[in-house]
Order: sequence, then C-alpha cells, then structure tokens
Amino acid sequence: MQWPGRYFRRLSHLLRWRLRRFLFVAFGIWGVTEPALGGRPALGPFEDPRPGELHTPVGSEPFDVIQALNGSFSSPEHCARVPDSLWVEVNGKGDCIRYYTHGLSGGENSTVLVYFSGDVMLRTAKGVRYIAQSYRSASPMEIGKEMADWSADAGLPAVYLARPGIYGSSGDHNLRRTHREIELMERALTMLKERYNIRSFILTGHSAGGQIVAALLNRRQDIAASVVSSGLVSVKQVTAYWESRREIPGRLLYDAQNYYDPVDEIGRVRRDPIPEIYLISDPEDRIVPFYSQLHYVRRLRGAGLRPHHIYAYAPGPQRHLLARHAKRAAALLAQRKSAEEIRMALAKLDLQQVR
Repeated sequence: MQWPGRYFRRLSHLLRWRLRRFLFVAFGIWGVTEPALGGRPALGPFEDPRPGELHTPVGSEPFDVIQALNGSFSSPEHCARVPDSLWVEVNGKGDCIRYYTHGLSGGENSTVLVYFSGDVMLRTAKGVRYIAQSYRSASPMEIGKEMADWSADAGLPAVYLARPGIYGSSGDHNLRRTHREIELMERALTMLKERYNIRSFILTGHSAGGQIVAALLNRRQDIAASVVSSGLVSVKQVTAYWESRREIPGRLLYDAQNYYDPVDEIGRVRRDPIPEIYLISDPEDRIVPFYSQLHYVRRLRGAGLRPHHIYAYAPGPQRHLLARHAKRAAALLAQRKSAEEIRMALAKLDLQQVR
C-alpha cells in the first residue's frame, strides 16, 4: 500500500512550511527569493500587506501597482472626491468602489452591460505575490475606451465595475473570492441601479470575475443574461487543483473556508423567466481547469436551467484569456441574436486568433 507513505510525505512537507512561516512571522527570516521577477514589487507568502490611502489616477495615468499588491483604504469624504465612485459598506466596513461607464442616459436605462475583470495578483509556486504585467499599462482612459467600444458593439450602455483593491477601487485584492467581495459587488450593483434608473443587467465576467457574475446570478432577480469566460465558477475544485501544484501548501496562504463557491447556491437562480446563461471555455485552460467549468455547467443543468456552453480557443501558453469572446457574446445577446449566431461569431474570433 502506497497511501501511508504519501500521507507522511505530505505531512512532512506541511510541517516544514509551517516552520518557515513561524520563522518569518517571529523573526522576519524569509529565505525564499524569486529572481524570475527581476526586482518587480512582490510580497512574500507570509508577508503582511501595507495599505495606504487610495490613489485616484485619471486620464492616461496608470493604476498603482504597489496599491494593487498591498491594498488601500478610503472614507466617505475621500470617496466623494473620486470620479464615478460608490461608498459601499458591508458589516460596518466601507470601501470606495470605482466604475467606468459609456452610454448611460439621464433618464431610464432599460438594460445595461456590466463587466467584472479577472485577478491581477498572481502567485509563484513558492507563494510569492506579484502583479500581472498587463496591469502596469492599464489606465482609466483605456478602460473608458474599452467600454465605449463595447457599448457601440452592443447598442447598449456599458459599465466596468472595479473589484475591491484594483482598477481604482479601495480594498485588499489579497482578500478576493470571499463573501465580502461578493457582497460589495452586489451592493454596488444595486446602488448603480438606483443612481441610473436601470431595470436589468447583462453581466459579463472573465476568470475570477466569472465567480462574481455567477454569485450575482444566484442572488439577484434583475439579471437578464450572464456571460462567463474561463470562469472560476467551481471555487472548491479550483482551490484543490492549485493546492496540489504549488510548492507551498495553500492552506498556509489563505483561508479557503471563507471563499464563496457559486455552485453552493445554484438553486437560488431565478426561474421565471430563466435568464440566458453562457459559459465560454477553452478545454486546454491552464489556469482554471476545464473540468471545474464543466462541473458548474452540469450543476446548472441538473437544477433545471439551460446554460449554453461554448468551447473556444484562447491563445497560448496559458489558453485562458477569453475576455474578448465574453464581451462579444454579451454584445450579441444585447442585439437579441440567437445561440447559433453567437456560436458562429465566436468561432470567427477563434479563427482570427489562430491565423
């Protein structure tokens, strides 16, 4: 029998890393370096973030990489000076949630597109945290242009709702996936609905933004349609997947018990009428394993819902980036195109990427 040996190897590995964590916390002895990061800002696996007051870039000013890594704080008075922002409180603690819009009218807005991005904080196999290179070139002007293009494609207003701690919102991106992040986004969506007299939403999310879309689909009655690409929609499965692949045990890095898993509340999705639900996946996804996305689709179908699951091609090497597909599908839903027309349009995007 091999399982006792495997068990003791895992236990020994866990105890070694517990000792390393103790040494760092107690004495500041780190001992793990990441030369591949080339001196880029990073946080060790047991290093506490050092948040500062929220910076507010405008125009072409880039977002602050250090704040994305360490987190930021705000106040109702400070948030009132942030362009297009909402002061949102959950359990007595508030955050300034920033958003970017195009096409909203001063009267009623019948249906609005809303986009949630994926993570910008990544971890090495040793648990060291750093910010994705793409975030270093992002700016409010770039997001505004992105929403203008999406709105023009769909013929509807478009909103980019920034998750806590990134893209201009205060908060701590280290604490993503939690119930609090979901509740902040849900309350922010309600405040947008009231501020702009919105009747319904077409929600779109990529990767971890898909977790938020799936959560809101579970909890709200005003979602006309949802589109998720490469979605983190079965959180427990994905957490277990990465636990087995990192050098450092995941349980020492985060409290997965506090994560929100959309699968757990699928029974709450609206039934009358049933919203349009689209999942877009690359079966070769190296970040969010395909089987976890397929599990979510099967659970939806088991609950009597009718999701459309479209297989697509994401560029290598990670085969994960399908946000462009998700926005295109949402725009076509806004135009009331059929499922077959949406599939054909996404197949054309695939062909453009493989040429």
